[in-house]
Amino acid sequence: MINWENINYDINKASADFNKLVVQATSIEPINPRVEFVELREQLIQARDEIFEEYDLDGANKLDYQFDLIYGLKLFEILNESIGFTNRVATNDDVWRYLSVCVVPDVVHARWSLNADHFYKISRRIWLKTIWWYINLSWRGNSKETYEILKDNSTDTILQLVERPGIGYYTEMYRELMLQYSYHEDSSRNLFRRVLKLNTARLLTTSPELVEGGIKGYVNELFDTAKESVLI
Repeated sequence: MINWENINYDINKASADFNKLVVQATSIEPINPRVEFVELREQLIQARDEIFEEYDLDGANKLDYQFDLIYGLKLFEILNESIGFTNRVATNDDVWRYLSVCVVPDVVHARWSLNADHFYKISRRIWLKTIWWYINLSWRGNSKETYEILKDNSTDTILQLVERPGIGYYTEMYRELMLQYSYHEDSSRNLFRRVLKLNTARLLTTSPELVEGGIKGYVNELFDTAKESVLI
């Protein structure tokens, strides 16, 4: 069992290990996770391989939102409470830095090359962290239903959601928000941005569960107000 609470892996450690990574023809070296992470690495690599095979991604010039979403779902399923992974653990950047640099740097590299920002350098840009939270804040109880409400979004949707938590991640409310967002046509993502900005402001003075209609009513009113603002 992994003791997530004992992972101490700050930016300096991550930077030192990241600078040792070398891209070979078919691999990245060195990858030597601690023994308790070996099984987890195997699961995460197997998930990547299954996705590459199913969606024929081996020849892709660049991975995109499709990979973010599908691998994010796999990541969320693998990193679950049965192995001690909780929302509290997920707020610890040391964990994400270690997973990115020491456990599956080859997976992160496949998506972002050797871009330090997405491995460890910028908290809100650590790729594994952002896709895990994206799925968590959108979760519908199973991967199939979650995929259905997220399939038409983009990488920008991930950034907007995960980088703008306001005063914290109100998980139940965000899950309702992402569900209702799937009902709207929003190719420009402007509606999504307006809803998130409005929510950030309102959460300072409002408890969603206490408004008329509860969280569902609160989120519905956010979308109504955001759409009305376009017409004014």
